Amino acid sequence: MTDSSLSGLAVLLGIALYPFFANHLPNQRQNAAAVIGVVLLGFVILGHDTQQVLQHGTPVHAALQAASFLFFGSAFLGRKRGIVAAERSALVPFSIACITAIADMFTTSGLVYTAFIGVQAICLLAITKTYSNLPKVTLIKAVYFSLLYCIINGLFHASTSTELALVIDFSIVKILFYVLLGTCVFHMVFQDFSRTRTKKGLDRQTKIDQDIMKFAFRGRRVLKDFRHDLRQPLSTLGILASVGKAISKDPEVTARYQHIQTAQKALKNMLEDFFDQLASAIKYPQDDNYAPMMPTAVHDILGPLIEEYRMLADVKELQIRYVPSEIKVMSNKEALAKIIRNGLDNAIKYTNKGGVVVGLRRRKGRVCIQIADTGSGVENNKVAAHNKGWGHGSSIVRDLSEQILAKTECRNRYYNGKLAGSVFEVILPEEAEISHRSKRPAYNPQLAFEAQVMAMSHDHLLEIQRRLPVQGFDKVEFSLNGAYRAYLNALRKGMSPVYILYAGDPAQKTHAIEQLKLLGSLLDFEPCCILIYNASLENNPQVEFGREMIRIPLIPGQAEISLGVISELFPAREKASALFNVPTESSQNEGKTLGSKSLLTH
Repeated sequence: MTDSSLSGLAVLLGIALYPFFANHLPNQRQNAAAVIGVVLLGFVILGHDTQQVLQHGTPVHAALQAASFLFFGSAFLGRKRGIVAAERSALVPFSIACITAIADMFTTSGLVYTAFIGVQAICLLAITKTYSNLPKVTLIKAVYFSLLYCIINGLFHASTSTELALVIDFSIVKILFYVLLGTCVFHMVFQDFSRTRTKKGLDRQTKIDQDIMKFAFRGRRVLKDFRHDLRQPLSTLGILASVGKAISKDPEVTARYQHIQTAQKALKNMLEDFFDQLASAIKYPQDDNYAPMMPTAVHDILGPLIEEYRMLADVKELQIRYVPSEIKVMSNKEALAKIIRNGLDNAIKYTNKGGVVVGLRRRKGRVCIQIADTGSGVENNKVAAHNKGWGHGSSIVRDLSEQILAKTECRNRYYNGKLAGSVFEVILPEEAEISHRSKRPAYNPQLAFEAQVMAMSHDHLLEIQRRLPVQGFDKVEFSLNGAYRAYLNALRKGMSPVYILYAGDPAQKTHAIEQLKLLGSLLDFEPCCILIYNASLENNPQVEFGREMIRIPLIPGQAEISLGVISELFPAREKASALFNVPTESSQNEGKTLGSKSLLTH
């Protein structure tokens, strides 16, 4: 054999040493160790007839044989089996095999060493028996590499020994060695490629995504029940206020009942909005921190709030002045209402004489909502001690303002050099007013949230494609797939965070479970694997959250309810790209002075 073959092995050895020492993935280091072991064996096989120092019985030959098995055998250790006892039990056969490999230093008989290699093969097969918790493909690969390695090593020593040289043809040994080397290198390179392709799954965050999703699912279930139970006492309070107002003959008592009714409606709306916000917060995946924008008439927000707080102002003998406006803006109605409520609440709370003026102004092309009062001002020590300056710096107002791209300010007002109260302002962005919008704000694009839906047969694929709710995903692909096809598709197009497998036939449930387990082992991350199966043969089917997958039973006659779990796991989301994406409307107020401007000149 020429020196070029040995030079090629030396280059390959250098290439394999890099992932062995530098790769942070245990499986990749083990694959590199197997390649190193095969390359070291190659030096012995390809160099024994040209290099005197590599002939059987020499120290270099014995050292290469021992090192070859140590590297190759170590590739079978530390595989993810999940059973500590199985991990420890693998060390016993590995130690026995290492002893037989070292024994080559003390024997020159090819026949004896061939027997030692037989012991090594048995020990490697014993190690593979601890792979019970791994997919079958991993077991098959382990058996293939262990047997082929030992067969090649045994045939080599048999063909070079005087006892069996006439029986074994050395050319067969070289052919088998090249097959082993090629498959080993291909396995290492292919797995490294696949791990690189699915690199985003290695982020630590993906390891807790399933726990977040389970929490979100169960949280929404509890929230739904609580929301239903809370509506009853709220409705009762509204009914009592309506009845009291109807039968009362005292105008003052009637006004009180009217105030209770108004407060009840406001509380109901606030709680409904709170539950919507909470349901949105505990969902998976999380959206970016933004509020969906829609065309909103400012009067639809200010009008109900003014009526709600008018009774509180009358109790303190304060006046509320407000001039309605027809201005429409692109904003989030709920978030803007919360911000304005905060300003109104503080204005009335800390004003003892005079009143509150609410109006709109245009400032440098922006719509500005102002709440001015005749109170003691935000720099008064008593006010600051109780409310930290109107709560302008509170996290609620700040977060809501960021969501709707608005700016809030709170400052004192002065008249003739004297403190005349304070003003709370909500300044909307330039693009907010529909009649004056000329550009759209820039947003970071959302990452597409995809799902891969698979089925075991074409009919079942059509069935799940027709029924499955997919509003919570940005992209859904339906394919007639098994684990290997989905894996190859992930290598070609990139992986999906969610894989849904539908087993329409009850007899396919077991096979479908194995397919999802196999898919999870092939991808080097933990995707959300969901099994939807026909539960006609089960007594008490229910959703099961397991470590490897979520099992959703499809109850006969209740398919919509069963598949509705997908909607709860992945509820429909507002798309950030839709913000401000509304045709421009002409406004009747363009170029006009807002009616409330004169109320705030001071």
